[in-house]
Amino acid sequence: MRILHYFLGFHRQGGMNRYAMDLALAQFAAGNDVFVLYPDGGWRVPRRARIRTSGEFGGIRCFSLVGGPAVPLLEGVASPSMLLDCPRRLSNENIRAFWREVAPDVVHVHTWMGFPNELFDFIETSEAKMIYTTHDYFGLCPRVNRLRPDGSVCEGCNDADCSRCNRHAPDERRLALRNWGLLIGMRKFLLPLKRLLVRRRQLDGEDRPFEVKPFGLLRQHYIDWMRRCDVVHFNSPVTERIFTGAVSGLRGVMLPIAHGGIIDRRDGEVTVSTPLRLLFLGAATPYKGLPMLLDVLRCLEDKGLENWCLDVYGDVGENRKRVVFYGAYDLNALWDVLKQHDVLVVPSIWDETFGFVVAEALCCGVPVLCSDRAGAKILLPPEWVFSGKDDLKDKLDDILSHPDALLQRKKFLREKCLFTSMAEHVGEVDKLYRTVL
Repeated sequence: MRILHYFLGFHRQGGMNRYAMDLALAQFAAGNDVFVLYPDGGWRVPRRARIRTSGEFGGIRCFSLVGGPAVPLLEGVASPSMLLDCPRRLSNENIRAFWREVAPDVVHVHTWMGFPNELFDFIETSEAKMIYTTHDYFGLCPRVNRLRPDGSVCEGCNDADCSRCNRHAPDERRLALRNWGLLIGMRKFLLPLKRLLVRRRQLDGEDRPFEVKPFGLLRQHYIDWMRRCDVVHFNSPVTERIFTGAVSGLRGVMLPIAHGGIIDRRDGEVTVSTPLRLLFLGAATPYKGLPMLLDVLRCLEDKGLENWCLDVYGDVGENRKRVVFYGAYDLNALWDVLKQHDVLVVPSIWDETFGFVVAEALCCGVPVLCSDRAGAKILLPPEWVFSGKDDLKDKLDDILSHPDALLQRKKFLREKCLFTSMAEHVGEVDKLYRTVL
């Protein structure tokens, strides 16, 4: 089978790119002809878009799209016309030359960010089938994650709300620079400057009136694309609920995802620490749920439950009794970090599309307490999933009050495999492809 993947590129981090990269590599190893197309930026916006050869990665031929529609990531869209009326169009000659080289049976799109209108129209007239995986909410939300700039969850949208949320979005030139592969490699050093510039931009225009722009047209544009896909792959019940609620008539299949690092790592003695070691992985932002988790633990502390400690990896903060922030962690050390803990807590308050950390913990034999707003809840028994702050408090209270029950959960995970490896997932995706071919 000949497969073309479109995602943001091997040079980027994030769950979507990890999944698409590992899926492409696994499909290639299984004997398929696999190709990758990704959008690229630069120090300037070119006059014309074009697809060009961009070397190989793990034996997979790569192509980059230069000068296509802007890729906003979490920066937002300054104006719908940037994407709806992008003047830099791929020529028919360039598309046909690219198509002759790849000639795919399946085009697997992992995000609509940067995807050119004329390429979508060309694929629709070809014999190739198009699969779209719902890794993000771009198409429904210009800011990608259905979160407002203040971190609150957006439950709906209209032109005024979208215009307010996107009023500080950068222009195309800054986005092109932001998405330049050379600068992406320097993101660690440029992050403090980026945060300063974003904050200054927000403060400068906080009280100014904003123009209401037709974001509804942009949303309808992508909804039309979703309906025209041969199948929509919902990566979790959360995305299935959000997308089917917003878009009628979708042809979809729900299939949980994996990545290459999710393999059976359940080894060593099954024990419970004293005090119990709780783990949070991620940014210390409200939508990830860390403030809620800390409030819950304070309540349990006041109740006299002090047989716990919480380790926070992925962000910095102020350490206090029983809570330690370790900052960013090396992905290669993730497995050791997980195995050192008794419970991973995933307290997301936003509609997290999946959440690989749940599967990563399970493959290490670590029990998980997971919010019902996280897509990866589908991997867990119902009693390991909580709904809201009060339910989280009750379930943590039960765990801290009955460590022996936690030991039984660990033993259960040693016997029962709740995760799917990438090798198994590739077979499921292959079946999905063949149902539409």
